[in-house]
Amino acid sequence: MYDAFKWIHVISAILLIFYVVLPFLAGGAAKPDTAAGLHRLNRIGQYVLILSFLTGGYMVSRAGMSTTWMVAAVVIILVMFAMAGMMGGPLKRLKAGNSGTAESVRKLRTFSIVAAVAFIMLVILMYNPTWFA
Repeated sequence: MYDAFKWIHVISAILLIFYVVLPFLAGGAAKPDTAAGLHRLNRIGQYVLILSFLTGGYMVSRAGMSTTWMVAAVVIILVMFAMAGMMGGPLKRLKAGNSGTAESVRKLRTFSIVAAVAFIMLVILMYNPTWFA
């Protein structure tokens, strides 16, 4: 069972690379078609984040990680949840083609950079579980 959850967790991590690429795609979100596609991918990414959180929680319960490591991982993934959720507003405005496009792109870029940094921090944390031992 652990191996199945590990496989699902790794696949979800690969899918979440979208959040590392998103800051580079944010500039093109001024076009409604591009914004609609990014909005759809962000929504899928949110569900993948939930799947990753659940499978990671199961694996941590079996691995016996330190409490400090678990708290750090949960805080960082909560930052990713928050950024993914906050990206929805600017993406909806860009998709609708409303005024304030420059501000929405700026917010989208800021949120996506924070999400990308959080994802990279999570990957580093996952590969170095003994840092908080």
